[in-house]
Amino acid sequence: MRQKSLVAALTGGALSAAVLGSLLAAAPQAAAADVTCSTNVYKRTFYSNTSFSGTPVKTDCDNAVDQYWSGSPVSGVPTNNFGVRWSVTRDFGSGGPFTFTVSATDGVRVHLDGVRKIDLWQGTGDTARSKSVNLTVPSGKHTLRVDYVNWSGAAKVKYTYTPRTSATYDKTKPLAPTGVKTAYSTTTRRTTVSWSANKEMDLASYSLYRRPVGSSTWTKVTTTTARSHTDPLVNPDDRTPYYYEVRAKDKAGNTSSGSTDTIVRPLPVVTSLTGTYDKATSKVTLNWPLNTEPHFDHYTVLSNDKVDGSYVWVPLGTTKGNTWTTGPVTADGETRHYRVLVTNDGGTTTYNPAWLDANATNELWLAIPDGIAPAYAPDLTVGSCTSGIRATASDSTPAPIRDFIGFEIERRTAGTETWSVVLHQGFDPRFDPATASVCDPVPADGQSYQYRARTYDSAGNYSPYSEIHAMTRPVG
Repeated sequence: MRQKSLVAALTGGALSAAVLGSLLAAAPQAAAADVTCSTNVYKRTFYSNTSFSGTPVKTDCDNAVDQYWSGSPVSGVPTNNFGVRWSVTRDFGSGGPFTFTVSATDGVRVHLDGVRKIDLWQGTGDTARSKSVNLTVPSGKHTLRVDYVNWSGAAKVKYTYTPRTSATYDKTKPLAPTGVKTAYSTTTRRTTVSWSANKEMDLASYSLYRRPVGSSTWTKVTTTTARSHTDPLVNPDDRTPYYYEVRAKDKAGNTSSGSTDTIVRPLPVVTSLTGTYDKATSKVTLNWPLNTEPHFDHYTVLSNDKVDGSYVWVPLGTTKGNTWTTGPVTADGETRHYRVLVTNDGGTTTYNPAWLDANATNELWLAIPDGIAPAYAPDLTVGSCTSGIRATASDSTPAPIRDFIGFEIERRTAGTETWSVVLHQGFDPRFDPATASVCDPVPADGQSYQYRARTYDSAGNYSPYSEIHAMTRPVG
């Protein structure tokens, strides 16, 4: 190993001016502030020693490891016995086979994620030598580091890493493209698709595919090296949705899987419709996800109502928001039907068939609570039974139009305010009129007891009360 040395010349116990100047030139400067380099650009640090110890003299960025210095590389670093370190962390995509090649005078070492891959660590003077190694880089992010020292003579160093693009060696598929975005024009009725740059270093091209929603057959739209493309297909009616995906191909001919399928709906759709009924206001409030497509314009809210004897879809109004409150709706226990249509900025609106569709995402079938009580009070009779007073409630409404499911009979002692339920039960539908009876076990105490009755429906609504009937239980 040849190393240059400084010979101290003393004159009267002091350093000569020439030697002093040389020492000052070699003295390390204050550490430069740390720097942040662009993506895939090396961070380079200079040291005034060959052990990479202490504070770096300088830190900067370098696009490539490819240098020749005949003297001091930077101010504050000596001509000989200095070190330079390059490091970069980059995304290698799917990884695969690579070739690392280095050429240098004196000492050079190449590391991948801290593991030494090339080691040429000896003095060579002005004569450079080189070495190449083939290796496999795993997918994802990895750190490359090149350590170079110059002991004497000219300083030369060059390092490259390149993918092996022969199909003989490269069997690794590229990663699927990401960041796919679409833009639909209601003026031209065409879709433009764009995507993010692939991380592969051996990328050859991208291919764009399309298929109609509901079909499993992909059609290739184009192969390109660009990262966006406008599909020449003209959507015939602004209503046909398509899926798009992008695939990457490397120089070895390997093709990636498709990107996440991205759906293009020329006409935005309401993906779900929900609603609630407010008993206090008797109004229905509808809600749906707000569309964010740039070609969205407005919504139309409709209700399926009976007009001139037939049910039709009646527009309630339009909105750009994602909620709507109707006017008062009768709490009749019936099912109400609502639909929300979308119109894009080209004037095309969702299909609006005349019939109901239980599977349509933009249609809601909402059961309105029954707030209508049975209209009429039942008849009530009272009489004696073995252990008390028999109370019998009945209703002669024909069975097909009965709006109640049971009877309730109450009793109180005459002269008091508190009623007690003595019967709450359904009736036997085989009998006409509908009847329910109870033998109320009250004591033979000479007291007078009053009774009243009413009917109830399945929603818990009660009819008016019958007339009050009284009976005295004789002292036994």
